[in-house]
Amino acid sequence: MNLAWAFFVLDPDVMGGYLQNPISHADLFVLTWFVASAATLGGGLGSGLESDEAIRAAAYSKREQDRRDRLTHSPNSKPSTS
Repeated sequence: MNLAWAFFVLDPDVMGGYLQNPISHADLFVLTWFVASAATLGGGLGSGLESDEAIRAAAYSKREQDRRDRLTHSPNSKPSTS
């Protein structure tokens, strides 16, 4: 997907002009591979460093967080099955 986006957005002639070095479509492939690899490593490191609470806060809405808080603070309540 990154490669298709790079072919759509990046023009090798324009990019080569900025870098003052000719760039081919093979260089775009290497660039997309590098970006995808860096994003994968960054995501893995970031998720490994975050706590479960921080991940839940980012993934769920405020209403879902409130519902989970009510369920954890009230030991006698049972979740509804609706």
